[in-house]
Amino acid sequence: MDPSAPPASTNPEAAPPLADQTPPQIPGKERLDEAVGKAVGGTVIPSDIRPSDLPTTTKLDTEKASLPSDQQPQQAKDSDEKAAKGDVNKKGAKTVGAYPVQTRYGWSEVYKSVDGAQGEFREKSIWMEDFARSVLYGSFWNSAAVAFTIPVVCYVFFKLGGGFVSLVLIIAFAGTYYKNTVRRFKRNTRDDIMRELIRNSISGEPESTEWLNNFLSKFWLIYEPVLSSMIVGIADGIMVDFTPGFCESLRLTQFTLGTKAPRVENIKTYPGSDPDMVEMDWRISFTPTDTEDMTARQLRTQVNPKICLTIRFGGKLIGAGVPVLVEDVSLKGDVNVRLKLIPTFPHIKFLEFAFIERPTIDYALKPVGGDTLGMDIAHIPGLQNFIRDTTHWVLEGMMYQPHYYRLDLEQMMTGATSLNAAVGVVQFTVYNARDLKNVELVGNSDPYVKIRLGNRPELASTSVQNDTLNPVWNETNIILVSTLEETIFLDVFDKNVPKDRQLGEASFDLRSLLKEPIQDDVWCKVKRNHKERGAVRIRAAYFPIEKPQPTEDGSEPIPVESNSGILTISVPQAKDISQNSRIKSQCRVLFNGREVYQSKNVLGTNPGYWTDVDVFVTDLKAAQVNVELISDGDIIGTYGVSGTKLLENSDKILKNTEDKVEFVSMQGGTGAAKLKITAVWKPILMGDGIDPAAHKPAFGVIRVKIMAARDLRNVEAIGGDSDPYVVIVGAGGVGRGRTKTIDSDLNPEWNEIHYVAVGSMKQFFELEVFDFQKRTKDRPLGETSFKVSEVIEELPNDGGYVALSPVNRWAPLKLKDEFKGELHYEISFFPSLKIAQEATEQENAALPPGTIRASDALDYDSGILAVHLVGAELDRSGTYCEFYVDSDFYQYKSRLQKSRDPKWNEMFDLFVKELDYAKLVIQVKDKSGVEGSSIVGTVTTSIRTLLDSNTAEGVTLPILDKTDERGTIKLKLGFKPVPIDLLPVERLDNMGNLNVTLVRATNLPAADRSGASDPYFVFRANGKEVFKSEVVKKELNPVYNESFVVPINSRVEDELTFEIFDWNQIGTAKSLGTGTVDLRNIQLVLPNEFKIPIQSKYNTGEVQVRLRFMPEFLSSNKRKSGFGATFIAQGGQAVAGGVLDVTGAVGKGALKGVGAVGKGVLGGLSAGATVVGLKKEKTFVSNFETTATGESGTLTIRVIEADGLKGVDRGGMSDPYCKVTVGTKDVLKTKVKKETITPSWNESAVISVDGKPVAINFLVKDYNTIGGSKDLGGCDLSPWDYIQPGSQTKADFWAPLGGTGGRLHIAFEFQPTA
Repeated sequence: MDPSAPPASTNPEAAPPLADQTPPQIPGKERLDEAVGKAVGGTVIPSDIRPSDLPTTTKLDTEKASLPSDQQPQQAKDSDEKAAKGDVNKKGAKTVGAYPVQTRYGWSEVYKSVDGAQGEFREKSIWMEDFARSVLYGSFWNSAAVAFTIPVVCYVFFKLGGGFVSLVLIIAFAGTYYKNTVRRFKRNTRDDIMRELIRNSISGEPESTEWLNNFLSKFWLIYEPVLSSMIVGIADGIMVDFTPGFCESLRLTQFTLGTKAPRVENIKTYPGSDPDMVEMDWRISFTPTDTEDMTARQLRTQVNPKICLTIRFGGKLIGAGVPVLVEDVSLKGDVNVRLKLIPTFPHIKFLEFAFIERPTIDYALKPVGGDTLGMDIAHIPGLQNFIRDTTHWVLEGMMYQPHYYRLDLEQMMTGATSLNAAVGVVQFTVYNARDLKNVELVGNSDPYVKIRLGNRPELASTSVQNDTLNPVWNETNIILVSTLEETIFLDVFDKNVPKDRQLGEASFDLRSLLKEPIQDDVWCKVKRNHKERGAVRIRAAYFPIEKPQPTEDGSEPIPVESNSGILTISVPQAKDISQNSRIKSQCRVLFNGREVYQSKNVLGTNPGYWTDVDVFVTDLKAAQVNVELISDGDIIGTYGVSGTKLLENSDKILKNTEDKVEFVSMQGGTGAAKLKITAVWKPILMGDGIDPAAHKPAFGVIRVKIMAARDLRNVEAIGGDSDPYVVIVGAGGVGRGRTKTIDSDLNPEWNEIHYVAVGSMKQFFELEVFDFQKRTKDRPLGETSFKVSEVIEELPNDGGYVALSPVNRWAPLKLKDEFKGELHYEISFFPSLKIAQEATEQENAALPPGTIRASDALDYDSGILAVHLVGAELDRSGTYCEFYVDSDFYQYKSRLQKSRDPKWNEMFDLFVKELDYAKLVIQVKDKSGVEGSSIVGTVTTSIRTLLDSNTAEGVTLPILDKTDERGTIKLKLGFKPVPIDLLPVERLDNMGNLNVTLVRATNLPAADRSGASDPYFVFRANGKEVFKSEVVKKELNPVYNESFVVPINSRVEDELTFEIFDWNQIGTAKSLGTGTVDLRNIQLVLPNEFKIPIQSKYNTGEVQVRLRFMPEFLSSNKRKSGFGATFIAQGGQAVAGGVLDVTGAVGKGALKGVGAVGKGVLGGLSAGATVVGLKKEKTFVSNFETTATGESGTLTIRVIEADGLKGVDRGGMSDPYCKVTVGTKDVLKTKVKKETITPSWNESAVISVDGKPVAINFLVKDYNTIGGSKDLGGCDLSPWDYIQPGSQTKADFWAPLGGTGGRLHIAFEFQPTA
């Protein structure tokens, strides 16, 4: 074969490649292509296509020759030149025109003739034939012509002098013609009638196949021993992997299918099927125990089917084998058989079959007693049905319609392609499992998954997840496949000693990848004994081998360039490996140090191994192939080569170049050993899919508002209702958020908002509702899911993402195919801003919409924190990490690493609502998973501080266990802003700890006869008592100075009230009045003093309180268990209890299950902040109103500098920044200037004004890493007080700051609308 010629097409239905890549359009050819595909000769032609319509090589060659010379491909010209010279190709076939001579033979070439320079076809028939066919049956005009011609001929002969002899000869000729015509007519008529009868018969009635049964009865005696041996070999290999722990071994010690052959009772064909498809229904039966149709000789030698499975218990010394017999097997059923025809050898693409309906199966099962005492347990009521149903369940996914079992005959019978040659790879990821069956008496199962393809041995297995029924693996394997007509089985096991126990089996049909090559988040049901035992979540992606791309000029196809693919390594032979001619050796192939193949022992000094092994390569440039020859356990020769060099030499061998090396020298052994090794590269384009676990940067966040549920299922066994909570589950089964638990309520209301980062339009999240259990595993109540594509639209040409309308719905909850209850939630999307590249980060460079400079990223409050968990150095092994951002439920959980210096190298995204207050908590845990003892150490840090100290190399943080350092952890960080308007109820400064100091009360009403009272105060948060003061005797103006701390979940929604009582020694206390503390208008961090009037029938008195609110995240566990308090007496000493039962004392700072969030009630304050009991600091309070007006235009606001600010840090300095607000919108936030009271910013913002009154608020704050920023002063201004449109458009001035003093340098510049 000419190496320069393009290879034959791999499409079995495609015609041989033409020299001219643009074939001419010929009448009828398109109709033929539509019916049966491209073909030349030997193809079944539909009846509606005339032979004259068919293309032929002569016609194609003539059409090609008619083209101008400059339009003919060079290859075509060369072919014509060779044809003129009678060129002979390498196979000895003379070529003329487009095709070799052999392809010009056949019925189509014999039937047609060529006439004219253009090679147009002329049919043999004439116009009378077409006319006659439409009038009468048959060619009647032939006889009519003879009847007319004979008298004319006789007359002419007589006129010319012919005699009687001429007349006799003419009449004899006419009689013979008549006789032959009548005979042919009868024969054709009989054939036509028979053909029509047969056609009707096979369309409606089955045909007998006794001839086939006669053949099978003789062939079966020869083939049955071979078939039985093959079945035993396959079955023993499978049973080794599935031997239960209580057995030593399972073996088929006896297997025969008997001497009576199976029968094909009848066959029904479908002549109306596709032209290249043969479809039949076969009724088959295998009844070896039926002896009615057997001869006397067959009865004397009859052997019935018998299968003996020996189960061996115990060890080798005292072990015993128990035989289980299956006898008298019979089968009867209808099978649909389909054959796909192709024009190339072996002319049958595949054979596939499936049972039309469940077959009838019978047997005799004797599990004990053997042949002598064995009893058929199928007679036990119910057992036979159970075994039969189990058999049908196993087979229904393999060979019951619509599932067909396929045999690729082309691949099996073509010598050039191995049956096991890979055609692509399936990237198979096992994410997680849920609700697995627990088989342990104490604790939970330790599940792992074995992956196998069809009935082959195990291909791979996941890691073992200890003590869980909802394991998370997130492990990916590459599976080489030779066909997609197979099924991947996932066998779930529980790790045990000595034998693992199977929890169930799940399956995934690879044929589904033909329609959808990449399938993510697929749940496969785990079944055992026909019952669901949970589900496994997987991802499957199919990547086929890329074929060379054809060229326009018809030259050699261009191979696809790819660094990933399948490397087929061939080691056919070695020579001169030893001087001992009786040496036995085997070949071992290693790829990148891992053994991928080991041959059997081969005798001789020049052994032929004939090894072909396929390996998947992710990086061809880094591939290394090693071959070792081993004899009696000793290595007698080695050879190593890189993958690229091996392919280079293989290409030279294929092209037979002079510098090829057929046998390479091996090291070791005799020193003279040589090895022949070649390789073939099959490229696969995987792109980003080569690592499905690779981090995809987030482009926005989804806001999930979980509002309520109704009509939930009640799973409480004894009294009460379920205690529901909701978990947001993302990709891989990882939880991304969790609500608080509502006690004993089937219609709970949560009204919580959560955020999850989004990195793919294909993502979807599940909302799983659980019932909280204190002592046992939480029980599922149902689940629902949503796709992120419901609220996101991807713009074309990488234009980014925009938000669609929010989705608000009541979604039904599903649990095990049953619906019960509904969940009310709302989802909406907020895209992130893009960070400009360094090349566009010039000061004056115009940035695209939605893009900011990297230096401005931290000026935004909300955003996505991109975390790269590099690794750690610890004092123990077997650890993993959990990451929390202002939550008591982790937003990310890393993989378990067994090393003391784990290298996680994992990337993920976390959402930060308020950068100034947000804290990152990292809990490092060991694998024990025991609550309280599993935490190795904790990292707690402010996210803004973390980002400020972040470098290109990352940051290293200490891991602390109280005060002991347990190691360090390394992170790399990034921040991508998300412009989002947080609701007041979800801001972090809406939540925190409120320090309340009851100072005094004045003018209280007198409740005693003496004209005085014995007052004491009771404070309540949301109706629940949180503090009770001391009693002050005989006083209407009592002084208390008592303090306490109360957690506030929401300053917007929570209510803090007090009630004054007059203490009575005898009888109940008398109420003197009530009051309410306004939580919404509390100044953060700084002390606030209020005088609150007492509401009572006396309408007299007021109470003086000092409040200080410290914004801080509060655990949802706190919120569930109610409010507690830590009482602080004068001087700040804790004297009372009221400690929160779940999270620990307020002030200790350690939240159980979450980690430290702050270092106490007063933790996070700057050094200059005022503590309880000190003098109140001045602060700026805005009450600004203006009526000044102007014109429409744009206003530039520039904050230049400030001076005279107060230093509130320890060194007498501050870290000031300025925030500019117009109405309720922040328009400018300057950078923080470290350690100064005279900052210089010179930053500006541009706003649009419409001439109406506008108030601009300037607020200068001191930035604190821990805790909130502190007000230094502020002012309110109207630009129309300084700008006079038409006369004065600029203003530059110093404005005094209210609060702690100082002044601010401001400039306005107005540009009117044109």
